[in-house]
Amino acid sequence: MNILRIVYDWPNPWQGLAPHPYEITAAQLKQGHKVTLFCGQWPNSGGPVKLDGLEINAIDREPYPDTIFFTSSVVLFFRYLKYRKTNKPDVIHCHGHFAIWLYVYRVFLKKHFPWAKELKIPLVVHFHNTAKGRWVTFEKQGKPIKPMSKMLGWPMAVFSDKMAVKAASACIFVSADNVKEAQEYYGANPAKCFLIETGVNTEMFVPVGEEEKDKSRREIGFDRFDKVILNHGVMNERKNIHLLIDALALLPGDYKLLLSGTGDPTYVEKLNEQIKLKKLESRIIKTGYTPYPHVPIAYQVSDIFVLPSSWEGLPKAVMQGLSCGIPCLVSGFKINEDIRGVFYLENLEPQTIANKILEITSTPRDVDVQLIRSKHSWNTKIEGIDGIYDFAIKNYI
Repeated sequence: MNILRIVYDWPNPWQGLAPHPYEITAAQLKQGHKVTLFCGQWPNSGGPVKLDGLEINAIDREPYPDTIFFTSSVVLFFRYLKYRKTNKPDVIHCHGHFAIWLYVYRVFLKKHFPWAKELKIPLVVHFHNTAKGRWVTFEKQGKPIKPMSKMLGWPMAVFSDKMAVKAASACIFVSADNVKEAQEYYGANPAKCFLIETGVNTEMFVPVGEEEKDKSRREIGFDRFDKVILNHGVMNERKNIHLLIDALALLPGDYKLLLSGTGDPTYVEKLNEQIKLKKLESRIIKTGYTPYPHVPIAYQVSDIFVLPSSWEGLPKAVMQGLSCGIPCLVSGFKINEDIRGVFYLENLEPQTIANKILEITSTPRDVDVQLIRSKHSWNTKIEGIDGIYDFAIKNYI
């Protein structure tokens, strides 16, 4: 099958959504599909990561946050029109808001020119979250929203979601909650909504023995007697890393916190001040930006992964932790099935977080790594996506 993928986040760097479309694309190429990619490109990043057989069309990213809709996305739309003059993919697979003007274009064609040849190419839109769902949750919890986001970025993201739902032949969602949100806030057609939860590279994210674990711990700065709590990902207000730091202060001294990833500079500075105020410098190690191929080490040295988030789609970080065999204490989402090793926070009070960490780490916990390998590998996810492509081709209008 000839697939056109449109996604904003693509490595380099390896952060945000980037590993998800990368892994899907790599698996599809291995299956023999032809894939052409339109993606965002960070300045001075060394260019997009290449895959054998992948044709890449990179577009410079937005110059300022929340301006993608009037900068990079506009360039993408005209590049797409140029591409279409000489190319006809079997399916277009878009992720997120990068393709907003393609959505608008196809909605316009559906309304005024439903016989247009453009519409005979099915459009599949991949929702990794819903903008309206995030907005509602932030307001309910009283979370701060940056003025630029509230006035421009988030309203445009909601508009993009609405256009995507109207334009799509099929919609893929990473969690059941996202499906419900799209149907409630956007009127998404249930017949066109499909659940494909986030996958994991089960060949890269694997458990390791005690000897390798101890060796890696020493290299990072921990010892074998430490209880290591991991949080991996982008650090921002929504992830509530500050509550995790508050919880650490309530735990015994042998509990250490490993923060792997970058974050919003203002929020990271807030965390640094909090760490100093609580005198936790000796109990917290921050690795900063970690390239994707090195991420498994953070899980392999840890005793528990904790994500006290206000709201999520289905974070890849959780599936990575489970694949490495460590229990995950999480909030802000729910996996569609019960998986041994996943624990949900009842609330986000630091004392509750601390108590649950103590409870989970007090005895060895069984994590269903085999289930992750059999049902949540990227190869398995690709089989489900292929089925959705077939549906979209048969129901392209």
